[in-house]
Amino acid sequence: MKKHLLTVLLLTLAFLTCRAQDDAALRSRLSRDSILIGDQIEWTLDLQLAPGEAARISKPGTEPVPGVEALGEMAFDTLSAKNGTTGLRGHVTLTSFDSGSYNLPPLYVLLARADGSVDTLEYAGPHLEVTTIPIDTATFQPYDIKGQIRYPLTFREVIPWAGLALLVAALIWLLVRWIRLRRQNRDFFGKPVVKDPPHIVALRSLEKTRAQKLWQAGKQKQFYTQVTDALRQYIADRYGVAALEQTSAEMFRDLQDKEIDPALTAQLKDLFTTADFVKFAKHTASDTENENAIPTAIRFVNETYMHQIEKEEGN
Repeated sequence: MKKHLLTVLLLTLAFLTCRAQDDAALRSRLSRDSILIGDQIEWTLDLQLAPGEAARISKPGTEPVPGVEALGEMAFDTLSAKNGTTGLRGHVTLTSFDSGSYNLPPLYVLLARADGSVDTLEYAGPHLEVTTIPIDTATFQPYDIKGQIRYPLTFREVIPWAGLALLVAALIWLLVRWIRLRRQNRDFFGKPVVKDPPHIVALRSLEKTRAQKLWQAGKQKQFYTQVTDALRQYIADRYGVAALEQTSAEMFRDLQDKEIDPALTAQLKDLFTTADFVKFAKHTASDTENENAIPTAIRFVNETYMHQIEKEEGN
């Protein structure tokens, strides 16, 4: 009886020893059993393959358990072969940002034997502790949140803004100077702007229109527009009448009190009447009217100018 009990005890002990060895062989492991929040740790498993065997290892995914993250996929390395066997090591980096205790899930390996059979090996998942930095409550003293640190401006940072300010100031100064000198009838450098007398400007414009031979080319509207515009500018400069903005009737009404020969005024009215018909009523002037247009305008400019000279000399 005693021999029988001893045999049973030995067999039980041998079984438990083999089971413990198998459990130890089929466990994955961590590079250390605890980490601080945000630290990283390696999770690995080892597998030995006999000749003719192949294995496929399950991947833990991006979050093996809630609160633990895998940084990438599990990678596999081939270890050195011994006695005809090949060693494989799978490894993946883990991290966690929540403190606590975590039991990692098991990893499964499909093992294809040389005889064609397939076994499933289960590698138990290890235990992971994620801790925080302990706070000494006896000496800890809370402080208010500090405001944003203001660093002093550097010379390099000030240069662009200073240059921009100088540029804007220079542009403003140039604009103010240009407006003031223009009102004083001076150029940008302060020199008086010498303007040609009104009769010179008008005669030059009329001669330019004559040289273009517009009505001879069938451009009567452009011809009469240039002739009357030259006369309106002359009247505005000579008599101070807003002839450029007025109708022909309004212009002649404002010229009534000017010392102009009535016969000369009548000739000018005929010229403007013909011009208005050509410009606004699609009238075609005769060759005689076209030929007399510029001489009439020149006569009006010269005689009014001479009258002004005689008046000034008489005074």
